[in-house]
Amino acid sequence: MIKLDLHVHSQYSEDGAGHPKDIMKQLQIKGLQGMAITDHNSIEGSLEALKIKPKDFIIIPGLEISTADGHLIALGVKENIPRELSVEETVDKIIDAGGIAVVPHLFRRMSGIKKEKLEIIYKKIPAIEVFNGCSLPETNIKTAKVAKEFNLGGTGGSDAHDPSYAGYGHTVIESTDMDIDSILSEIIKKKTWGTGTTIPLQVRRDRMLKAIKQFFQRGFKRI
Repeated sequence: MIKLDLHVHSQYSEDGAGHPKDIMKQLQIKGLQGMAITDHNSIEGSLEALKIKPKDFIIIPGLEISTADGHLIALGVKENIPRELSVEETVDKIIDAGGIAVVPHLFRRMSGIKKEKLEIIYKKIPAIEVFNGCSLPETNIKTAKVAKEFNLGGTGGSDAHDPSYAGYGHTVIESTDMDIDSILSEIIKKKTWGTGTTIPLQVRRDRMLKAIKQFFQRGFKRI
């Protein structure tokens, strides 16, 4: 079995902290075999991680894209995807770049794409994030039910913006093949699921307050 944190942010996110090597260390301590650095609208953190990763550690390149309808994660891409396109256009851009689109934190108020948009794209995606370390447990349960309703696979990620909390959420892959293409294939075949532990309340609260502050600083623009 392979465990990967498929949603984690580094210092290359506007609201993140920590170098990719610090995130890797934390995940190795916690017994995970790899990660996808999914910085906001930037592939830079993933590319840096690929340069410095240990031989026995998996890096799936990716990023979290701000669409006009909410956030999408792209896995298996090595280029930036334009932001502020519709969710449908963004999914097509990810596929054209050779990647996989995954819907994170479906029900999040400011950045989830919501169920009505999922209904438009679900035939083009293999999975939604059924466990997010920053989401309430009941929200993750609700999202997992939606994944089953739409016959989709699941992923898990910490959504950590600080290396200390990387690995709180992870994706479970029932395989020992650490080849990236094989792992992506398992996601495409809807054979993965997400699980983990919710990040402590105070950390999530501080993260929310920081996000609200940055929202105002950006002139009422979402990240």
